[in-house]
Amino acid sequence: MADTVQAGSVVGVFTTDSELRIKVWDNALARFTGVSADNARGKLIQELFTEIETRGLHKKLENVLRDGTVEVLAPAFHRYLIPCPPQTPSTRFDTMLQRTTIVPVVENDAIVGVLVTIEDVTTRVERERELNDLLNSNDAETRLHATKALAQSTEVEDELGLLSAVGDSDWRVRQAAVQGLAQRSAPEAIQALLESLREDHGNLAVLNSALQVLTMVDIETLPTLVEFLHDANADLRMQAALALGEQRDKRAVPALLEALNDSDPNVRFHVIEALGKLRDPAGVVPLATIAESEDFFLSFPALDALKQIGDSSITPKLIDLLSVQTLRQPVAEAIGELGDETVVEPLASLLNSELAAALPVATALTALYDRFEQLHGVGDYIADLSRQSIKTSGMQHLLDALGNAESEHLRPLAVVIGWLRGPAVDRTLVRLLGEPSVRTEVLEALTRHGEGVINLLIDRLESDDIETRRASILVLGRLGFRRATGALTQVLEIDPLLRADAANALARIGDDAALDSLLNLIGDPDAAVRQAVVGALNSIGSSRMPHLIKPLLLDERPLVRESAAKIAGYFGYSNCADLLLKCCSDEDERVRKAAVEHLPYLEDERVHQVLAEALKTDTPKVRAAAAAAMGIVEGSETNLINALKDKDPWVRYFASQSLGRLGNPNAVSALIEVAHSDSFNHVRIAAIQSLGKLGGQSSVEAIRKQVGSTDKDVARVAAEALEEIRNPGVE
Repeated sequence: MADTVQAGSVVGVFTTDSELRIKVWDNALARFTGVSADNARGKLIQELFTEIETRGLHKKLENVLRDGTVEVLAPAFHRYLIPCPPQTPSTRFDTMLQRTTIVPVVENDAIVGVLVTIEDVTTRVERERELNDLLNSNDAETRLHATKALAQSTEVEDELGLLSAVGDSDWRVRQAAVQGLAQRSAPEAIQALLESLREDHGNLAVLNSALQVLTMVDIETLPTLVEFLHDANADLRMQAALALGEQRDKRAVPALLEALNDSDPNVRFHVIEALGKLRDPAGVVPLATIAESEDFFLSFPALDALKQIGDSSITPKLIDLLSVQTLRQPVAEAIGELGDETVVEPLASLLNSELAAALPVATALTALYDRFEQLHGVGDYIADLSRQSIKTSGMQHLLDALGNAESEHLRPLAVVIGWLRGPAVDRTLVRLLGEPSVRTEVLEALTRHGEGVINLLIDRLESDDIETRRASILVLGRLGFRRATGALTQVLEIDPLLRADAANALARIGDDAALDSLLNLIGDPDAAVRQAVVGALNSIGSSRMPHLIKPLLLDERPLVRESAAKIAGYFGYSNCADLLLKCCSDEDERVRKAAVEHLPYLEDERVHQVLAEALKTDTPKVRAAAAAAMGIVEGSETNLINALKDKDPWVRYFASQSLGRLGNPNAVSALIEVAHSDSFNHVRIAAIQSLGKLGGQSSVEAIRKQVGSTDKDVARVAAEALEEIRNPGVE
C-alpha cells in the first residue's frame, strides 16, 4: 500500500484479522518502524510491539473488534501506539507523536478485523509547544501571533494554551483565544474553562472571555452553570446567570426563577436580565411582582425583561405602575410594546390629569401606533382613539412638554400632537418644520390638517432656514388649495434655490393662474427646474397652452425650444405639428431628442418617416430616443430590427425593448441573436425580456440557454422571462 500524504504529514496504514494478526503493513509503517512488511505479516500486533499490551492500548483495538466503534488515540493523551523515532529529528521528543485512528473492517455484516492509520504529528506538536512558550512573552504582539497560530491548530493538548490566553491583559489576545476555543469546542477544554471560571471569577478578563466561549459552543454546559448559581460566591452566581441568559437555553428557566430570591441584588439583577433573554412566559408574573416592588434597581430591568418576553396579559399591571412617577418612562415604553387599543383611554386619562405624564404617555401611544401600523397597517386607529380621549388639558400638557423636551424626545410628542386639532396645535406643528428630527412626522400631520394651516405655512416661506421653506412648500403642494398659488408663484420668481420645489407644488395644485410665471422659466439653465416647470405646465393643462407653446417652438433659445417640444408632444397639439416635426431637424441635439421622444403622441402621417430617418442618420442620443419612441408606433418593426445592429449599445437596447412592446413575432430571430451575442449585458437583458413578452418555442429555447449564464443579472432576467411566458401578465 502506497504512503498516504495529508497536509504534508505521512500516514502509515496497517490492517489485522479478527485476532489482531497483521494482514497489511504499508511502506510508510515499514519506514517508521524499520519492520518490513514480510516480517510483520501474520504476527499479532501486540507481540510485534509488546508496549501496546503493557500500556493497555490493545484494549482499544479489542473494543473496535467487539463493538464496531471507532477509536481515536490523541497524541496529547496516548502519545503513540507503536514506538518509533520521529521522521524529522526533534529537540523535544525522542519518540514519534502519533494521531491514531482505529476503525472496524466489516464483511457481510461481520467485523473481520481492524484498519489502523498512524499519522506522525511530532513536528506539529513541537511547533505548538513552541507557540505555548511564546504565550508567556512580555511582548503583546508575540503573544497575539502565537494565540492566532494555536487557534488554527488541530491538537487537543493546545486548548490548555488557548485557555490560559483568555485571561491575557491584551484584548486582542483574549479575542483570538475565544475564537479559537469556540471553533474547536473540545469538551475537555470547555470543562477546564468552566473550572477556571469557578477558580478565577474575580479576574474580569477571564470572566468576559470565558462567557464569550460559553455562548458560542455546542458543548453541554447547563448543569455546571446551574450548579454555579448555588455557589457561595456571589460573583460566580452573577456570572453564571449572565452565561445562562446568553446561551438561550430555556431549560435554565426553573433555576433562574429560583435565583430571583438570591440574597445578592447584583445576582438578582443578572437573573432578571437572563429571564428576559430567554423570553419564557413563566417569568412574567414574578418579573411583574419585582417591577411593582418599586425597588428601582431591579424594577427597571424587570420592565425591560417583560418587554422582551412580550406577554400582553401583563398590560393592566403596567397601567397601574404609571402612577409611580420614577417608573413612568420605562413603564410607558413597555406598554407601547405590549399593549393594544384598550390602553389608549387610561393613558389619555393620565395625560389629561398630569403634565409630568406627557412624555411617557406620548412615548407609549407612539410606540403603539408604530406597532399597529407596521403589523396591520391601521396605525390611524390608535390616532383616532387618542384624539377622542385626549382633552384640552391633555393637549396643553403635550404642548407644554414640547417646549422643554430634548431633541431625542421630540418625535413622540410631535406625533401625538399631530393627531390633535386646534389653532395652537397648528402653530406648534408649523413651528416644528424647522426641527429636522421630526420634520417627516410634522409634514404628514400638517397634510392631514387641511386648509386651516395654509396661512401659517405661507408665513413660514419667509423663514431664514431654507429647509423650513422647502418643507412649507411641500405641504402647500400636498394640500392642493389654490389659495397658496400666489405665494408659491412668488417663490418661483424670486428664489432660485427653491424653484423646482415651488414648481412641483404648483403642479399638484393645478391652478392656471401660475401659467405665465411657469412659462417664463421654461428655459431655466437648471435642468431640475426645467423638468419641474414642464411637469407643472403639463399638470395644469390650460386651454391657453396650445397658443402659448407654438411660438416657443421657434424661440432663439435652445432650452426653451426643448421644453416647448416636450409639452407640445406630450399633448399632441395639432396646431404645433409642423413646428414639432421641424424640431426633429433642429440644430441643437437636445431639441431634436425632445421632439423625437414625444413625436409618437402626434397624430400625423409624417411621424413614422421622420422617426425612421432619425433612427438611421442622427447622433447616438437621438437615434436611441427614436428607437424608444418607435415602441408605440405601429409598423416600425423593420427599422427596429435593423437598429439591433447599430454601433451604439443604447440604440440597440431601446430597439430591443421596443420590439418587445410591439409584439410582432417576426422580431424573435433577431432578438435571439442579440441575446446570444451582444457584447453589452444590458442589451442582452433587454432582448431576453422582449423574448419573454413575445413568447413561442424559439424564444423559450433561447431564454433557457441564458438561465445558466455566469452573469447573475442575465440569469435572473432569463428566469423571469420564462415565468412571463408561462404566466403572461401576472405580476
